[in-house]
Amino acid sequence: MRKVYYLLLLLPFLLSACYSDESTGLIVQPEKDKISIFTDTIGVASSDLFVEAFSAHTDTLLLGEYYDAKFGLTKGEIVAQLAPPIGYEFPAEANNPQPDSLILYMYYHTWFGLSNTPLEISIYELNKKTPEYSTTYYSNFDISEFTDKTIPLGKKIVTSVDQTISDSIRSSSTYVPTIQYKCTPEQTTRFFNLPKEAYASEKAFTEYFKGIYITTTYGSSTVLNLANIEMKLYYHYTYNKNGKDTIVNTSIIYPANSEVRQLNKLSHPNIESIVKLRDSVNYIKSSAGMCPEILLPVGAMRKRIFSNIDTTKLLDINSAILTLEGTELVSSESALTPPDVLMLIRTNHIDKFVKNNWIPETNDTIAVLGYYNTDKSVYTFDLSYFLDKEIMTAPTNFTEQESVLLIPVNVTINSSYAITSVKAQSKLGGVVIRSGKNPTSRMRIRFLYSAF
Repeated sequence: MRKVYYLLLLLPFLLSACYSDESTGLIVQPEKDKISIFTDTIGVASSDLFVEAFSAHTDTLLLGEYYDAKFGLTKGEIVAQLAPPIGYEFPAEANNPQPDSLILYMYYHTWFGLSNTPLEISIYELNKKTPEYSTTYYSNFDISEFTDKTIPLGKKIVTSVDQTISDSIRSSSTYVPTIQYKCTPEQTTRFFNLPKEAYASEKAFTEYFKGIYITTTYGSSTVLNLANIEMKLYYHYTYNKNGKDTIVNTSIIYPANSEVRQLNKLSHPNIESIVKLRDSVNYIKSSAGMCPEILLPVGAMRKRIFSNIDTTKLLDINSAILTLEGTELVSSESALTPPDVLMLIRTNHIDKFVKNNWIPETNDTIAVLGYYNTDKSVYTFDLSYFLDKEIMTAPTNFTEQESVLLIPVNVTINSSYAITSVKAQSKLGGVVIRSGKNPTSRMRIRFLYSAF
């Protein structure tokens, strides 16, 4: 018990040692049962990768355009189906129902860019095909697969901050920024006259209305993060109550919800010509855009470790911290902000994540999450479990390098703090990090291991 107590006292001093490529060892007696502890620091190799696409199925739909001097232009467009109320019929007591209006609502809690710059939103009806529910779509999908843009539903110029609403209303906890577009009387009549068969199922409804395409045709300084989209058909009717006709105003809601498909088209048309690649830094850009590749020096770590200990001993990687340092940070309102969370994932498993929104387990050796420290401007990843399973698989292989990618992600947890969702970040974000060749402070892993 005393041996363990001394060991625990010494660990903080070991962890606080300065960065060095020289290993430090400690031997705890008695000799027949000695525990050896070492610390070491090793650099990693990194490079920039332009990412064409991730999944088009996101929780937040990006709409708009934004030009950043460092990362270029990003544009978000939306293809969405509308869900009908299954089995809907006019109330039995309804007398002479009449249409009033058809309004498309687009709700957004957050936005990025300039608050007063106009953004022109254009809406079209899908007239070629509707998204298939069982098909996996990627964020670079072809809009022309669904519409030729010959059926416009309308246009509207907006700003991210609605200046027609008072400051007191905008600051209210119940206020949700909303874009409303009132459709034409002809479109209102069309929805009002949909036959009963259209409400039999989601699939039946798409035979009458395939969905909508929402894009922007003016403005490159604002991006909205849409949380919900829905169409509402307002109508009224009368019914007889105690011998008198009473007017009832009501509506039919057609939400773009989880029962149907919503796809986010993301474009980065000039990113490869705008980004100035340099050996000293790497670029991370969401949504999609750029995701650096890192080569973890597994073989070189083995060589360091087994130069200090015998391969017959029981090895434990107690700590292995990969540090990514942000640099060239800009605090202006128009600058992209660093993603809150990055996922380090084995390159040979990236398709699994992209296609299936696969959730990495905390005890997995496939992926590790790293969170951004705003005070220190760094991401840290604990690779101890990740590497512990690797080192002993081939003790004599000193050349192995494990390729991993850094992906900005959104992480959802439940009330028990268990991860329930990990998806590629759809919101705009960007950060420059010091690379494995940075002359000031290179990308590195600092690890502590023990053997007995």
